[in-house]
Amino acid sequence: MNRDNITLLNQGRASALATNKVLRNTYLLLGLTFMFSGMMAYISYAMRMPPLNILVMIVGVYGLMFLTQALKDSPWGLVSCFAFTGFLGFTLGPILNLYIANFSNGHQLIATALGGTGIIFFALSGYALTTQKDFSFLSGFLFIGIMVAFLG
Repeated sequence: MNRDNITLLNQGRASALATNKVLRNTYLLLGLTFMFSGMMAYISYAMRMPPLNILVMIVGVYGLMFLTQALKDSPWGLVSCFAFTGFLGFTLGPILNLYIANFSNGHQLIATALGGTGIIFFALSGYALTTQKDFSFLSGFLFIGIMVAFLG
């Protein structure tokens, strides 16, 4: 084996390690923001908050979204990311109250939706990470599926 091949192998390992570190950090941040959003939804549910005015909600969501984008390269970007997900969780509380008040099995519906989403997310993430396949070929199919779901 000549020296060029050894260098290529070492660069490939370094690239794989960097990719795994980025994935680990991404999943950690995703998990933390989901937990914070869930805590805020529970606080809103426990306080029996009424639904927010639609204008306040739109301004809050878009304002925090743009703030997160503007601060993405600073440590305050992480704070604004948590503020954004916390606000989304807080707006979910009145919807949870609505389901619990209007359906006899409201708690079960919410728990089933939460559990099903978590199981599907972790199963698909595990499959994608263990097979090491590139799933970018599915982007067109997913976009069409989302459009059909929204418009259909």
